[in-house]
Amino acid sequence: MAVNVQVEPGEKHNRYELLAWLNESLQTRFTKVEQTCSGAAFCQLMHWLFPGSVDVQRVRFHASDEVDARHNYSVLQAGFRRSGVIKSIPVEGLIGGSSEASLDFLQWFKVFFDSNHNGQEYDALESRAGQSMPHANAAKQPQRPKALTQLDFSREVEMSEGPWQNQEMALDVQTAEEKEDTFFHFSPSLLQLIQKHWPSPAKHGTELTQDQVARHVLGQKYPQDITAACSQTPYCLYLYRGVELGGDGDRETASVLLMGYFDQRSGVKHVRLLDTLQPRDATVSAGTAELNCLVETLRRFELPLANLAVFYCGDSGLSQVLVTGLRALNPGLVSLCGLPGLAGQACQVGVSALPESVLELVRDIHHHYSTYPTTNDNLKEIFADVTSLDPLLPLSSQCLFLGRTVQRMADAWPELLQYFESRGNEGDAEQLCARLSDLKVRLSLLFLGQALEPLCAFQELLEWGDSDVAIILQQASSLVHSYAASFLRSPAVDRFLRRQEPTLLANEKDHLLRVDVNTGARVKDFLSEHQAELEDDVVDSFLESSVSFYKATTWSLMKSLPLPNVALKNIHILLRPAGRLEVTSRVVAELGSLLGLCGVPGDMALLTDEFLEYMISEGEKPTADSPTPGPTVEQHWKQVLRTMGKTSILRRLICSLLTLPSGSLQRDKVFAREWPSCKDDYKSTALNEVKKNPRVSAKDILKKIWNMLTSLLTSLRYDEKGYNVGDLVWGRIGGFSLWPGTVQPWKGRQAAKSIRKVEWFGDGMLSEKNTRGLLPFGSFAQCFCTNSFATLVTYRDAIFQSLQVAASRCGKVFSPGSEKREEHLREMVDWAFGGFKPTGPDGFQPPLQTEGASSNMEKNDQNPDCQPPLKKQKQQSDKKKDPAFCLCCMADDIEIFHPLFEGSLCLKCKDNFTETLYRYDEDGYQSYCTVCCAGLEVILCGNDSCCRSYCLDCLNILVGPGTFDSLKEVDPWICYLCEPHNAHGALKPRLDWSIRVQEFFANNSAFQFEPDRVYPSIPANLRRPINVLSLFDGIGTGYFVLKELGFKVGKYVASEICSESIAVSEINHEGKIIHVDDVRLITKEHILKWGPFDLLIGGSPCNDLSMVNPARKGLFEGTGRLFFEYYRLLHIMKPKEDDRRPFFWFFENVVFMNNHHKVDICRFLECNPVLVDAVKVSPAHRARYFWGNIPGMNRPIIASQTDKVILQDCLERGRVAKFTKVRTITTNPNSLKQGKDVSKLPVSEKGVDDNLWITELEKIFGFPKHYTDVKNMNRQQRQKVLGKSWSVPVIRHLFAPLKDYFACEQLPPVPFAAI
Repeated sequence: MAVNVQVEPGEKHNRYELLAWLNESLQTRFTKVEQTCSGAAFCQLMHWLFPGSVDVQRVRFHASDEVDARHNYSVLQAGFRRSGVIKSIPVEGLIGGSSEASLDFLQWFKVFFDSNHNGQEYDALESRAGQSMPHANAAKQPQRPKALTQLDFSREVEMSEGPWQNQEMALDVQTAEEKEDTFFHFSPSLLQLIQKHWPSPAKHGTELTQDQVARHVLGQKYPQDITAACSQTPYCLYLYRGVELGGDGDRETASVLLMGYFDQRSGVKHVRLLDTLQPRDATVSAGTAELNCLVETLRRFELPLANLAVFYCGDSGLSQVLVTGLRALNPGLVSLCGLPGLAGQACQVGVSALPESVLELVRDIHHHYSTYPTTNDNLKEIFADVTSLDPLLPLSSQCLFLGRTVQRMADAWPELLQYFESRGNEGDAEQLCARLSDLKVRLSLLFLGQALEPLCAFQELLEWGDSDVAIILQQASSLVHSYAASFLRSPAVDRFLRRQEPTLLANEKDHLLRVDVNTGARVKDFLSEHQAELEDDVVDSFLESSVSFYKATTWSLMKSLPLPNVALKNIHILLRPAGRLEVTSRVVAELGSLLGLCGVPGDMALLTDEFLEYMISEGEKPTADSPTPGPTVEQHWKQVLRTMGKTSILRRLICSLLTLPSGSLQRDKVFAREWPSCKDDYKSTALNEVKKNPRVSAKDILKKIWNMLTSLLTSLRYDEKGYNVGDLVWGRIGGFSLWPGTVQPWKGRQAAKSIRKVEWFGDGMLSEKNTRGLLPFGSFAQCFCTNSFATLVTYRDAIFQSLQVAASRCGKVFSPGSEKREEHLREMVDWAFGGFKPTGPDGFQPPLQTEGASSNMEKNDQNPDCQPPLKKQKQQSDKKKDPAFCLCCMADDIEIFHPLFEGSLCLKCKDNFTETLYRYDEDGYQSYCTVCCAGLEVILCGNDSCCRSYCLDCLNILVGPGTFDSLKEVDPWICYLCEPHNAHGALKPRLDWSIRVQEFFANNSAFQFEPDRVYPSIPANLRRPINVLSLFDGIGTGYFVLKELGFKVGKYVASEICSESIAVSEINHEGKIIHVDDVRLITKEHILKWGPFDLLIGGSPCNDLSMVNPARKGLFEGTGRLFFEYYRLLHIMKPKEDDRRPFFWFFENVVFMNNHHKVDICRFLECNPVLVDAVKVSPAHRARYFWGNIPGMNRPIIASQTDKVILQDCLERGRVAKFTKVRTITTNPNSLKQGKDVSKLPVSEKGVDDNLWITELEKIFGFPKHYTDVKNMNRQQRQKVLGKSWSVPVIRHLFAPLKDYFACEQLPPVPFAAI
């Protein structure tokens, strides 16, 4: 690490001495200190002192402009970070050519160099590959970046889905000269565009000239203000082709080029009209000509292509050529060109995978409707308010027509059949009647109606909505996930979204069972109703085609996404002010890499560090219940970006994301939104729709206007007063996702104007919320959180209770088969996602209250529609519906499923089961029965490595009378979980018990991280010895506990540098532990050589993290940095997704650390810690955090019969404990003293106070006597190694669940045992 210095008055050198030293050291010819302003010299000096801190190949020694200089200073700043240098670089002063700033910085660097130079030789010229280091001309600083490269695409390019494949294309790269012209000439086509579409303002009663009107529209400083703004910040380009110009020729058109960027000073997104394009080159294709013209325009405006972050072109035909050409210049470019056609393309490939009969039926019925006059209202209703079908257009452009038409045909099927039967032989009525009578056709149409609904909703969002593109991208990500989850198992969905490989969709092992494929509720009802009429092969063929539809649609959507799924779903979250707590640094680093901001691995590490600094920085965190709304996204980042350096990678990433358009990408809406003064040609009004579609009547226009007014009034209701008593709402609870609740009446005080009292479902807690932070319950699909639903039991309860209330108000009755709670919940969630049909969200509005009724409700507060149902009521309801009983106590008031056997558990038995399932006796077997976790007399399984036991009562009651006595005669007896899964009376092992038992102990606190990978338990006969890597091993506590639990340890590799600790573990474990060197020296090659490992454990030193230490250095300095060594090796050792080998890990550290350090560790390890205090199983307090993926880490810790839980049990004979429990024992001898003043000794012997003996300390930690009595160590040394170790009962508690995965020592063949 570097030695940080400060320049003292006596250490200053004059500028001539400094220049002489610099020229001699680096073989340069500087004559002025200002000539070092490019930063290249400083970078090379850092490379001399700390070779690994700076990559010389990245240094721009021939820096010629401000961009090059800023790049060099970013390299230097990164080198400072890597070497621990604390120094602020005055970048603006250096680049600006300030002689004072240059002298001061060179002065400091001389002192810094002398303090860190160890005499190592260095050839400066050879290190920079013979490059000269020319003088930077400070007089012209800061220079404007040179005009970017001009491309001449002289040949037609063969395009493919990937990069160019025709390598013969010639790129003529030329450097453009900077233009000194101060007057900018507008292109004639740009003037025509402005004249046609913008009104001409009058000035003092006289008409303005064309140039004056253009200045009025474009701005007085155009284009210099655009060039200045975008020369150093990312920007977005919009290209709209075929815009009419008017002028002399009525049909003359041009391409309009807009640009958008985020103004970091004002915190506002701007969209500016840049220019018009009219390619005239007839020697190349239209796409190549457009590309040449576009690049030439950017060169003319001096806009760096390196800053082009986002590009959109409304012409799908040319967008591929344009995007491919632009990405050749800027690989990190994000293209939004495929977004408008995403749903249509998926619709086309999906429908193509289904039988053609459905599409032919739609076309023929539409043809009949268009050809023959009809008075049938149902037929008119089907094709009302939808664009007419054009057979000449591809199906991809008619997604909405097909989706809405199919849904209406499904609703009106009986009426359609009756209508065509009445038409007799007229036209094609007879053929249509035959098709409508075909059950196979109707089955496919019912499926298509529900399968196209998400695509239609997304297309409507694009065409009619005005959401930010970041939100649209998030919706696109959800769309892919929705279709993938319709036919893939959950692990396969996650795997496909990460790897994006089409082969994963074709693997039938990852598909859901055919009966579980999402075909929709109407299809299932239809199959049930016509089961006798439909043959099995017809149903199988239909299900096969449904899977084909989902496969084709899912892959089409995935191919069309502009970025990988993980990036799309996190862009909007990252930009939100509260997003810092919901996005991991790994996601941010991946985003930076995708946008081309991280060219080398060091940049990704730097971006990760910058994001962690932002994540843990103190700032105003907006909450939904604050009396005033929090800052907007733009205002939030305006404040944050001020604190970031101009060369910050995170700053550039955020600015790139903020260039994403705000609102619709459609040309008309963009013009109307950004230029309200634009003429009505570009405004999307209902009158424009009449002009485009003459069939729209005035009645339809009035209907649309009425709907708009209704929507406006509704939004005003929610924005102003909003949310009456009893309304179902969504709101945010601190640290959680949006949560359902009901608005409650105020009691004892006047209701605030914009504040509502909300009672949350699930726990019944009350909060006061601002109405701006609440959303109506009808927004279920937008507010529902999948991660919380999968990991939080309380969230599932809240969803269940809220939907019960909504269903009750709507009068919705679910099918009689949904008696079980999970099935009932699944049906209710499907109903909610389907729009709460048939009543819609209006159905669950609370009944209107009169003043008297409202007053009465305030007194009694008994209205079930206005408060969440109590938990007790829910259990009583389940009791009436579910005849199941508790397997342990036979009570019928059940709470949760039994994880091992079919049946349930009551609340009391659930708690007991959680506490005792993984408790083992000294013989290695379970202390209590596997079924009920109780029992006085048990029989043991005779299978090697199986440690389960079954009690007399469970066997005789659940299996059959006399079972226990009969099994005594069986030797060896194989238990019910080891043998094939057969039913034994009422005791039926679950087929998926190995997974259920992990779900039973799921860590429900990890709502903000992805759930841990679940490893099914390994059959007893397939378990093998465990291989362990222990970092910071100490005195071998991990090995000691594994052997105590009876594990077969194949290999135990320990990293430890304390010689006393190594001696303790070597002597006690007879050299069976393989000790290796410092953890910092372990490489990937070592892991491959020693491994593979099944378990990684470790707890880095806590002295620089614990708040007890006033001189602590934190997580990023001193011994705190050793955490990152554990993190590094963990990522090396984690198995790949396709590796099914169980791999477990845990990391331990103190509880009493700064919260931001805890947050950092959580973000790196991507899980929340579990707090375990050894005081529950030993006489000493020792609260520790444990992060990891071992099953059941968060279950309660309960003392076993052999644990010594009070101090007296650990003392030698004749000694009396003065305290029941003692303080946390550390390496400090004073930690043994007790009392408020920390002066009392804990033991009394013969009336004299005494301290704890070392043998007594060993017992407190759970070790045998004299465990540390090695190498003639004194008392202080022995307490030191104990103070750094773990508590044995705690590690035993954590390791116990691993018995379901790894082999144990063969136990004596005992047929049964009595306890």
